[in-house]
Amino acid sequence: MKHVVFAHRKLSFGGGERVLIEQVAALAGLPVKVSVIFRKEPGKRDIEAELRQRNPNVAEVLHLPGALEAGRWLWRTRPDLLVLCNHKGVQRALPWLARLGLRLPLVPVLHEHYERHLRKYRGVRNLVDRWICTYDFTAAVRERLSGAPCSIIHPLYPRPEAAAMTPEDRLAARRQLGLPGTGPVVGYVGQIDGRKDPLSVLRFAEALDGDASLLYAGREEPGTAAALQAALAASPLRDRTRRLGPLADLGPAFAALDLYVMTSRNEGFFPLALIEALERGVPVLAPTVGGIGSVMKDGEGGFLIPKPDDRRAIPQALLEAAARRLGPLLADGAAWEAQRAKAHAFGTALTRDYDAAAKFREAVAAWL
Repeated sequence: MKHVVFAHRKLSFGGGERVLIEQVAALAGLPVKVSVIFRKEPGKRDIEAELRQRNPNVAEVLHLPGALEAGRWLWRTRPDLLVLCNHKGVQRALPWLARLGLRLPLVPVLHEHYERHLRKYRGVRNLVDRWICTYDFTAAVRERLSGAPCSIIHPLYPRPEAAAMTPEDRLAARRQLGLPGTGPVVGYVGQIDGRKDPLSVLRFAEALDGDASLLYAGREEPGTAAALQAALAASPLRDRTRRLGPLADLGPAFAALDLYVMTSRNEGFFPLALIEALERGVPVLAPTVGGIGSVMKDGEGGFLIPKPDDRRAIPQALLEAAARRLGPLLADGAAWEAQRAKAHAFGTALTRDYDAAAKFREAVAAWL
């Protein structure tokens, strides 16, 4: 039986961890032993149960953070394939193992095209057999890393087809969450931390004319939560903002929205939260970071804010320009219903005919 090791940054849930789950699941029907090693947050094994449930051949899930312990383990186990995603200990160990004569087949998974992300892999670039990119930034990989073959595999996975929210659904969700039944509701649902930049969501909402309400739902990183609390205390929206924190079911939070607003400093291919909003018929506003600008058509159920860099917040002038553009549309019932229909059609079509599992198996077939 072949042995495949997935070396990952962490097991607390996020977009990269969803990719890990689906890659492990893609091997479930094959005679392949799977091991997962990770380096951060040993007490947070949020996805371990799903990894084991999706693939019964998961033999072990180990916290091996450092180069020495990860290197020793790889030397002993000598897997047939190593799938790598931002495990610094493994990345430091691999050149030493190669010098000692152990050259493992290596397939790193790259989520972003930004230089600061790609440079993490410079130390192993000459050991790579194949790159996997979540969207097409092959040219950047060849320029900054190596000319090894590159497979483009979008993290789009089968989902039950969702029905668009009706006005009755929206009203019921708002009542459940304590939101006004009238007036537009804009907001963000998902992990709330510095990279997601929730303060820019607030600045956009403040720039909207009228009686908009603001909603946040999701786990809040403590430092970001404190900054958001301070900003809200001085905001004209302080009495029209609901912060729900983490919810077992985020469905009502999505359903309550007229517009989903994402203002992330950087992203990978196309965040799952955008798909969850779109497939419910909730139009989205998002920056052109990661693969978002290459996937979503501006004005077709989604609206784009140009953002070429991956470090700074969206400039205030661009947030105000987006508010001036979308404010009249939100106030026009017929125009916004048309955008809702486009959002639903686009969101449900994204994952309908895409088989990422088959593409992953094809990419690693040579070592299985």
